[in-house]
Amino acid sequence: MLQNYIKITLKVLGRNRFYTFVSLFGIVFTLLIVLALSAFIDHLLAPHYPDVNRGRCLYIGKIDCSDPEKQAHRMGPPSFHFLEKYVLTLETPEMIGIASLPSFANAYVGNRRLKLNLKFTNPEFWGITAFDFLEGRPFNEENIRNGDYVAVINERTRDNYFGEGFPAVGQSIVVENVAYRVIGVVRDVPITRIMVSGDVYLPYTVGKSQARGEGLVGNYIGILLADSPAALPRIREEYQHSLSKIELPMEEDGFVFSSLESEAETYLEYFLNLGLIDVGSKGVFYSILGIFVLLFMLLPAINLVNLNISRIMERSSEIGVRKAFGASSGKLVVQFLIENIFITLLGGLAAILLAAIVLKIFNQSGLIPGADLAINLPVALIGLGACLLFGVLSGVIPAYRMSRIHVVDALRGGEG
Repeated sequence: MLQNYIKITLKVLGRNRFYTFVSLFGIVFTLLIVLALSAFIDHLLAPHYPDVNRGRCLYIGKIDCSDPEKQAHRMGPPSFHFLEKYVLTLETPEMIGIASLPSFANAYVGNRRLKLNLKFTNPEFWGITAFDFLEGRPFNEENIRNGDYVAVINERTRDNYFGEGFPAVGQSIVVENVAYRVIGVVRDVPITRIMVSGDVYLPYTVGKSQARGEGLVGNYIGILLADSPAALPRIREEYQHSLSKIELPMEEDGFVFSSLESEAETYLEYFLNLGLIDVGSKGVFYSILGIFVLLFMLLPAINLVNLNISRIMERSSEIGVRKAFGASSGKLVVQFLIENIFITLLGGLAAILLAAIVLKIFNQSGLIPGADLAINLPVALIGLGACLLFGVLSGVIPAYRMSRIHVVDALRGGEG
């Protein structure tokens, strides 16, 4: 039966090529946008290189201090001092990494200026992440103890500073008039992964990072790796217990802070709390995203409904004959829905191929340095789900109207 429906669909597609072109164009364009959006969200939120352990990590990236008397708030990333005193002392995490947020500095190759993103980290940062080392190794505890001026650089910085493909390990790179010995080269990381992306990775003990001060707010984040996702609630609880040891009120820079709030958050929670998206939970975020996609698909679906109704009226004689020979309305509805879903799947396949080409061009454009957007399995499954949803949305009303056509009216070529 299904095979017969598909054969009928292929014949219908060839009967009126203009309708077929318009239908497929609407399907392909809509699903292309859905796939591109899905790939970008997957790029932002899914655990990709080198942040492959994101599902087992909590992030401490914000402190909120308040002074009710002066009606003042101080909110921002924690300082190294804060992380050292209240985070590195935690016992539940398997490993605790510290990394600075993006800070930019200049390096020069002849008269050419390179703007570099510096990231100061501790050795544990390299154990939590999974960088691909093209050359050399990460810095370790011995480098920290010795105060070594060493650096791990990314592939792009190596090519721009030393020459494309030129071995960099053992060479010196001068950043803001300070020379660092290169001990490793890693594959580029997209700048959108702010927790782990950088051009030059330095030990937290060198350069300007030494001027950390004793304040609570600074420019660092803590990355807490659990031995399993089940341990994340225990880490949150221990972190809150650690915060309870802070003596309040406390004076800092002329303010008297009587309250301090901070959370160990998942990556998605941290991302949402940046203020980019004002929603409070994972469920709400995905619900809003789903509603947006549904509304986006609704308008082209309505256009396809009109096209499908026109196509049905062209087939009224066929419908009348089938009804005269005993075909039920239910069977006709199922047939038309299958036809519509099949057409949508054809458009979906074309959209996936086109999206792969578009994303490859986008990655190579350099608009997001190091971008690696791709049609992976989760994105492809979202595309498949969108195809089915789109096929049903644009097929239900025409199928229902087809099933309501009276036999005599259908044979006459109209609805009656």
